[in-house]
Amino acid sequence: MAEALRILEDKLISINPGITDDVVNNTLNYLRKFSRISPDKAKDLISELMKRFGLAKLTAIQIVNLMPQTTDELRILLGTEKREFSDKEIEDILNLLKSTKES
Repeated sequence: MAEALRILEDKLISINPGITDDVVNNTLNYLRKFSRISPDKAKDLISELMKRFGLAKLTAIQIVNLMPQTTDELRILLGTEKREFSDKEIEDILNLLKSTKES
């Protein structure tokens, strides 16, 4: 979501700052409301999740988009991965998400 917001703001608004298309405006409002971290932080976090925990890119993106706060929420997102994650790994991921969100 953060990346979509960046693209819309950089490309569409810079080209036509007075854009009045309802779909574009509604999309921008939605992304601004639900993007939890900046696009740069999102990219870095996705890369770190993939590197440190061996996550598939799609899984890492979903985790960053949703920023789960509980073990159960995170386990649901990790369900598509081909391996099981230890309680320690789950806790480490949640701590990473929390620290990124707070910084």
